[in-house]
Amino acid sequence: MNARVLIRPMFWCCALLLVSTPALAAEDIDEIRDIAAGGLVEVENVAGSIEFTTWDRDEVQIRGRLADDVEEVRIETTAAGLRIEVRNKRNKRQIDETRLYLKVPATASIEAEGVSADITVEGVRGDSLVLSTVSGDVEAEASSRRLELASVSGDVAFEGAAERTRAESVSGDVTLIGVAGEVEASTVSGDVTLEGGLLDSGRFETVSGELNLMVELADGGRLDCDAMSGDINLRLPAGQQGSFSAQSYSGSIGSEFGDPKRHGKSSNGSMLKAEVGDNGARIRLETFSGDISIRAQ
Repeated sequence: MNARVLIRPMFWCCALLLVSTPALAAEDIDEIRDIAAGGLVEVENVAGSIEFTTWDRDEVQIRGRLADDVEEVRIETTAAGLRIEVRNKRNKRQIDETRLYLKVPATASIEAEGVSADITVEGVRGDSLVLSTVSGDVEAEASSRRLELASVSGDVAFEGAAERTRAESVSGDVTLIGVAGEVEASTVSGDVTLEGGLLDSGRFETVSGELNLMVELADGGRLDCDAMSGDINLRLPAGQQGSFSAQSYSGSIGSEFGDPKRHGKSSNGSMLKAEVGDNGARIRLETFSGDISIRAQ
């Protein structure tokens, strides 16, 4: 199993229509800019925090206290909406924290990126929500058609609704509540916890963490779970149908959907092959040295 955790940089590729705001440093920022109700709000802040809440205006309010080493804050109208970028002075070994508080239209889409920064979102129900940081946490309570959440050394948590979800962390935990449709989640040393709705497809990976999943798989759906040294705990509705395949090379398998078997008399591993119903769903679970549990909710 090749567990891949990809933290992808975001690229700001929009045509700029207005001149940026003048440089600000070591002072408060409090500005309001017009934006279409479903527009895109892009924010980049290296260190500190970025917090989003919503209001019933077609405007974005930007408030916060800027760090001493901020060279300028650029606020630019783009073809898609609005972009805010905190630019720090170059050649500084340590970057001070700038904390941004933004109010956006509830139907706005959001893309936010940080390095040593926490990112939180509350109440947004736009078309897309893309949040990425390196050493901070990512938390969102929202609704979105497309959801992408990523951190390297922080936790990732989401509660709400999403049709297509991708979430990843290296040394943090990933927790997803309420997502459905297409879901991918991965960690290296953290746990993945999912309390989801009806999945068309699910892909979950970890190296040394646990996969704890409570889901229902749609007719013809596909669920794949891979772990290296972690356990896989899957909870399904009692009436779940599908083709079940599970394997642990040195661990045990417990299942209420088919009977597991040992690999052989001299082997510590276990495997499971079972057909339950005929809805075309496929469920595959594999771990190298962990245990697998498949139970009814």
